[in-house]
Amino acid sequence: MLSIEGLWKSFGKKEVIRGLDAEIYEKDIFVIIGPSGQGKSTILRLIDLLDSPTAGRIVLNGTEITALGERDQQQLRLKIGMVFQDPAIFRGSVYENVAYGLRFRKLSREEVHTRVMKVLKDVRLDGLEDRDARTLSGGEKHRVAFARTIVTQPELILMDEPTSDLDPVTTAIIEDLIRYIRDTYQVTIILSTHDMFQGQRLGDRIAVMMGGVFIQTGTPKEVFTSPNNREVAYFIGFENI
Repeated sequence: MLSIEGLWKSFGKKEVIRGLDAEIYEKDIFVIIGPSGQGKSTILRLIDLLDSPTAGRIVLNGTEITALGERDQQQLRLKIGMVFQDPAIFRGSVYENVAYGLRFRKLSREEVHTRVMKVLKDVRLDGLEDRDARTLSGGEKHRVAFARTIVTQPELILMDEPTSDLDPVTTAIIEDLIRYIRDTYQVTIILSTHDMFQGQRLGDRIAVMMGGVFIQTGTPKEVFTSPNNREVAYFIGFENI
């Protein structure tokens, strides 16, 4: 599905991504865990083509997306959905927020309505379509952002700290939705979080990111029972190193 090969990203003299390699399988929930400031958000922005790598390449379904021209990258980004840590909520109703990406794609009014109403039901916002989206709670706004992404039927969804600053009850709702989205829409999800337990709950595979690289990748069982070095062991809480 997605291959990352020798990826580097520098901002001035600061190296944020340092020779990162990864293989992400189709229809997996791939969770990137690690402390803040290790490059988790940067790698998502590189995959979403919001930033360009300093070196290396990203290959999506056989296409080297980092080598595409600007016009081809814009077309490719229609197949990728991004849910940011602090989702932008547009002025207007919940319905208009969710329909935004479909109108941009110039679908018919009937198709837009069918898709929007279905996805609002999927994220448990049916009945709120006429509500001013800016008056919603934090958790409801996150669900609007999910709906706005899902409704475009992307092949790949990127999520940057999707439950940051949410209470435990709302976090549990969002985590249930993430699993539901993957299972229902058969989509690949790459998710970043500093919460290692969330990674354990959600991930089919987990990558521990420190210093701009994945220092261990595997199933939750492999990572949480057999850390491969001292840094991973400390991060996941092994007392006896």
